Amino acid sequence: MSAHASFYEQVATYERPVIRHERFLAAYRDHRATLGRPLDVLDVGCGEHAVLADGLAAEDRYFGVDVKEHIAANLERYASLDLDRDELAEPWGGQRFDVIFCGEVIEHVFSPDRLLRQLASVSHDDTLIVLSTPNLAYWLNRLLLLVGINPMFVENSSDVVLGRRTAKLGQGNPTQGHIRLFTNRAMLDLLEREQFRVRGVSSVPVWGLPGEQVLCRWAPSLGPNTIYLLQPPASR
Repeated sequence: MSAHASFYEQVATYERPVIRHERFLAAYRDHRATLGRPLDVLDVGCGEHAVLADGLAAEDRYFGVDVKEHIAANLERYASLDLDRDELAEPWGGQRFDVIFCGEVIEHVFSPDRLLRQLASVSHDDTLIVLSTPNLAYWLNRLLLLVGINPMFVENSSDVVLGRRTAKLGQGNPTQGHIRLFTNRAMLDLLEREQFRVRGVSSVPVWGLPGEQVLCRWAPSLGPNTIYLLQPPASR
């Protein structure tokens, strides 16, 4: 097992859904209604508890992928993959999925470009990809930088969060393994470069700060976490 895979074995994942997961499932339900048939759903970065699995219709098939060798969720279809080096398509024998969840993964890989190509490799023209990532240009980060405090989501140590000054801002907390961070503009540039079709962009609150839900609705580029509804590059 690689050093970074060993690191992620120790990183805790969600035990129950949060607002981001609810948005993922809402997008899935809308797409299911559009296609009008049972779906095959791939959850890239499903986490130890695969919290999205319980939100799917009984007729749909759920497939989980994570770097963890073993997970707590009892999944019939699960593959442990290192997305920095393994092929996402390999465990599934050429299968293409109708919905792909990729929540809070792209900031953890060395090559986001390769990850997007891997997502495209298991997609068909009508696939909906729901991708999320922290927003480096979060309004709070803009203020923190002005006073010399390390922005939220930025990690300078593989052990603990540094540069935040106080525990309330996360100083000394365990790190999550963020190595690539995006503003909304940077993500849109990357998606355009890889020829993904962007169907929607929204933002969700993370810590429940006052007024943040309204801010996320009206100024998503200032919110803490951004969700992208995508379709893969069109077939030629």
